[in-house]
Amino acid sequence: MAVAVLVAASLVAGTGPAAAATSATSAGPAEVAPEAGGYWATSYEPGTPRPAGFPARGQARNLRGETTEVTTTVRDVRSGHPNDTSAREGVNSLSDQDSGTKWYARDSGRPTEAEPVYAIYTLRAPAAVTGYSLTSANDAPPRDPAAWTVLGSDSDSAATDADDSSWHVLDQRKEERFGARGQTDFYPVTAPHAYRHYQLRVTDNCADRCQGSTDDRSKLQLADWTLRGSAGSTAAGLGAAVENADSVGAADGSAALRYAGRVLAPGPASSTVVLRSGLDVPLVRGSRLSYAVRPDDAASAHVALDVRYTDPDGRRPRTREVRTANGKLTPGEWNTVSAGLGALAGKHVSDILLRYDDAHAKPGPGPRGWIDDVSIGKAVVDASAGWSYLDTPDVDPARGNEDRTAWTRTGFDAGDVPWQTAAGPFGAKNDGTGLGAGFPVRTKLRLRKDAGDSTEAYFFRTSFSMDRASLDAISGLVGTVVYDDTVTVYLNGRRIAGHGDGEITKNLQYETPDGTPGEGDPATARFGVPASALRPGTNTLAVEIHQCNSTSSDVYFGPGPLTQTTGSLPFTEEQLGTSYASDTQPAAPGGGDYFTWLLRSFAAARNEPSVMGANEVLPKGTTYEELTAIDDRTVIDINNAPSGPADPQIHKALVDGANSPYRTMADGLGTTLGRLYEQSLKNGELPKTEALLSGRVEHTPDSPADWYQTAKNNYRYKRPFVRMGFTDDQGLIKPWDSPGGYAGLAGDGSFPSGHTSHGYAQGTVLATLLPELAPQILARASEYGDNRILLSFHYPTDIMGGRIVGEKTAQLRWSDPEFRTLLEQAKTELRAVLVQKCRETGAGESLTRCAGRGTPYLPTDEALQVYKQRMTYGFPHIGAEGLPPAVPDGAEDLLRTSHPKLTGAQRRTVLAATQIPSGSALDEQGDGGSWQRIDLAGAMTAKVTAHHDGTLTVNGVRVNAGGTRTGE
Repeated sequence: MAVAVLVAASLVAGTGPAAAATSATSAGPAEVAPEAGGYWATSYEPGTPRPAGFPARGQARNLRGETTEVTTTVRDVRSGHPNDTSAREGVNSLSDQDSGTKWYARDSGRPTEAEPVYAIYTLRAPAAVTGYSLTSANDAPPRDPAAWTVLGSDSDSAATDADDSSWHVLDQRKEERFGARGQTDFYPVTAPHAYRHYQLRVTDNCADRCQGSTDDRSKLQLADWTLRGSAGSTAAGLGAAVENADSVGAADGSAALRYAGRVLAPGPASSTVVLRSGLDVPLVRGSRLSYAVRPDDAASAHVALDVRYTDPDGRRPRTREVRTANGKLTPGEWNTVSAGLGALAGKHVSDILLRYDDAHAKPGPGPRGWIDDVSIGKAVVDASAGWSYLDTPDVDPARGNEDRTAWTRTGFDAGDVPWQTAAGPFGAKNDGTGLGAGFPVRTKLRLRKDAGDSTEAYFFRTSFSMDRASLDAISGLVGTVVYDDTVTVYLNGRRIAGHGDGEITKNLQYETPDGTPGEGDPATARFGVPASALRPGTNTLAVEIHQCNSTSSDVYFGPGPLTQTTGSLPFTEEQLGTSYASDTQPAAPGGGDYFTWLLRSFAAARNEPSVMGANEVLPKGTTYEELTAIDDRTVIDINNAPSGPADPQIHKALVDGANSPYRTMADGLGTTLGRLYEQSLKNGELPKTEALLSGRVEHTPDSPADWYQTAKNNYRYKRPFVRMGFTDDQGLIKPWDSPGGYAGLAGDGSFPSGHTSHGYAQGTVLATLLPELAPQILARASEYGDNRILLSFHYPTDIMGGRIVGEKTAQLRWSDPEFRTLLEQAKTELRAVLVQKCRETGAGESLTRCAGRGTPYLPTDEALQVYKQRMTYGFPHIGAEGLPPAVPDGAEDLLRTSHPKLTGAQRRTVLAATQIPSGSALDEQGDGGSWQRIDLAGAMTAKVTAHHDGTLTVNGVRVNAGGTRTGE
């Protein structure tokens, strides 16, 4: 679902937060109840996972309650073919509402009536399902389900027995087909009843009726099974959700907003959903609202988008209806609706609304359809823009200028260069333009097959005008470009973005064979233009496209709209590509690798038999009682605790291990805020935050190498599953991961844990960006590390070492003044986006209030206890006890956001006062301080009072500068 907000002055980001506030009114006896899930998102790019969305809220007389997707209440998922050892293809993936994961029923064979393949959902509480949807998975079509039955049961025995006599048939389908990968199809349940258990019973797959290999005919896969219904028995507003729209040919991309409802009684009925709130879009002459709408039938055609607008000062809100010229929509087809808003010039749009209004509604399944391609305002560059382009062989657009980018600047003298003018998209495929249905070509380019390494490059220019008032009101511009094989984007001669162009040094040049491969369809990229790159008057946007090599058979340039925004822009390539002081590891005393030195206390732990076992493989048949090291015993205690592979913690551990911590740890923010954070990431609304957490915090611009790897190679301690073996071969470890997962890490050292270092680096940074939730986020980071023990990839000592590496990495970034500016910008972005989403969902006006609306990951006191316990895992002390606090240099910078009013020295005092006692495993007792003693969660939440004599009261205890009690 792509939504663009195009303005001439100020606005909130065009691909900004999703809205969810819903209202419904009844003009007579009829009411509209939600049927699809009450979720919607304003930004959805083709090829990305379907957003999870936000709950809508009913706000009108006689119509209250909340719409929901019932799958969000699933407590347990079971199957006879669960594929539990896969993080992305296990049966739990069926309920995650993410088309990027799937359930692959490994070894199921082809389903039949006699041998069906089933999945059973157990809900947290009984719920009535009015419909459901299935989403096809990524691989071969023969694996798709083609016949199935959906059943419901109130009996708890049904949770573990697919053949239990209590099952009731709710819907049955045969000879079904999916038209595309990742396609979502919807099915009604005509007689809903509140069941606790639901079963999807597949009795056939597409097999030989769908094109694919013979091997795939005996396999079954499905991306998502989503149950849909109302969260209450009372009526609520029209349901709206972003869904995959391949089955109806999405107007823009592969997904669109789906609306659906149920009319409860005959007569006039209406409902309004706020699709986007919190806007501040000033309207000018030429501003328009346009969108595409596809009603399923005539009864569903009574829909329209409206705008709510105010005076420039935000007062006198009013609503304007926007309809087609004749007021009618054609069912079953995409209808383009566009209306001028120039009459409202000077007003400001605050909301976009979806309204259903039928004076003669009939009871039953009512409005159903799709909305897509929504835009409001006026783009600085739109699809109709003319471009100067150059596709002539061996002609340099810069005319031999020493600066090869001279042609990208405003006012450049083109001389005799044969530029042409046309509108995009531009492209070619061999002798034609057939790049596929998703890549239309309006202007054909000359595709050449000349020899050599300096041909087949393409150049494009267009201009637009900006006034000073507009520049002062925006943060910049956002745009998209579709390209093949490489692209570089310039604004007024400044390189704004580039993809696959790392080896391009000349205008007339192929990408080297070692660079961009060129296979596959054209790619889509988003880019941002900071306001600092713009100027009053004429601005020039320029794009160059290169081929990967002389055999490339196609070229493509599809310019998207360039729109203004006051929202967050991605970091520039210059910001991310700059080498900062913290990109260089500190010098280790005496030379050598810094992180090997930082973890040098590992030697003492390794030499203490009560803590760590000898670095050798144990004989088969070794018993738990024969283990003497607490490190070994703790691994067995944690690894052996689950009753089986269906244990939810096993699935969580597998998901943690297969994904980036900053994504999987969203639940550390609680059920409400975590969901909004997840959606923000999926929508691309947190470009700065994601850029740092996904790599820039831990890596340098010129190397993806992990800083801990040298230490791991130096210490080379064998992993638990290597030393102690698996239970199916007279060992002690239960193999919860796949055989390939274990085999892939068997030769790599165990200390420190690399996954844990990533988890703590990303988790610590996230905690500093959201210090109100620091205990919960850090406790979740500790769980991320603990899950590596659960899978027996690591020991507790490895987790302790990974925490030290991760927190040191985060500290280095916060202690670097120049890199700190990136962190502060990410903090501003993250908080602004989440606060806006909280307001739109009615969850609160602040992050604290919003987080409190849902279930927290853990209560604060419990989170602090969990974090502290996993600092040492309760291991016995092996070093000197009673030593004074020892805070590592720079550690105080991790408290900048949680204690912004304290000085650096005072923050060091807080760290000292909250340290755990000396002597635990990995406690460094020499020079340089001890990261093992730093209780970061405790320090970030400490209650601190500063006194005139330089002392502090920390958590009720008065301490001196060294963090020790003063005696007062």
